[in-house]
Amino acid sequence: MTRPNRFYLTGTDTDVGKTVTAAVLCRELGLDYFKPFQSGTSPTTDSETVRRLAPEVKVWPEAVVLQRPASPHASAKDEGRVLRPEDVVLPPAEKLLVEGAGGWMVPYGDDPLWWQSDLVKHLGLPVVLVTRTGLGTLNHTMITLRAMKADGVEVAGLVFVGDEHPENERDLAKWGGVPVWGRVPKVASLSGPEDVPGVVWRDPRI
Repeated sequence: MTRPNRFYLTGTDTDVGKTVTAAVLCRELGLDYFKPFQSGTSPTTDSETVRRLAPEVKVWPEAVVLQRPASPHASAKDEGRVLRPEDVVLPPAEKLLVEGAGGWMVPYGDDPLWWQSDLVKHLGLPVVLVTRTGLGTLNHTMITLRAMKADGVEVAGLVFVGDEHPENERDLAKWGGVPVWGRVPKVASLSGPEDVPGVVWRDPRI
């Protein structure tokens, strides 16, 4: 399978390492970065994190920035705003990573109710899923992959984050039904670009 030049990055849950993975992938693959809906600005936004970890990467402005670190529908309600998929227009970048908010089943609006999958369908992008290597990842990853496939989106790949765990990586490669791109190692500190790990690519064909 050929790796897409433009894709949407999501995770199995909050704090899985999605933004660090975004910075790593943008750096290694020469991708621009775009975060459509930012929920939470303290201590930093995801776009600011990518700029800090990968200063060579082109970071496009967010479509919407919300103050509270919560699901987008809740943060928007705090500020009297209504989010819509139509609020997002993709930047004119040939190679682009679009980072979503939180895990896959995050609501972006509740009146009317709409989900992250509605944004992905609006953007017309394939999805790459970020997941942990360790305990609990079989359940979280398989549930998320089933939900994504039920939502009718194209899943282009899986990226692990954490210490090497051959058994979990093997089982999810076998059962997931999507290409495993590789693994981003866990590091103790990420103070700057010099601390950013590289991807341990699993399959050189993708």
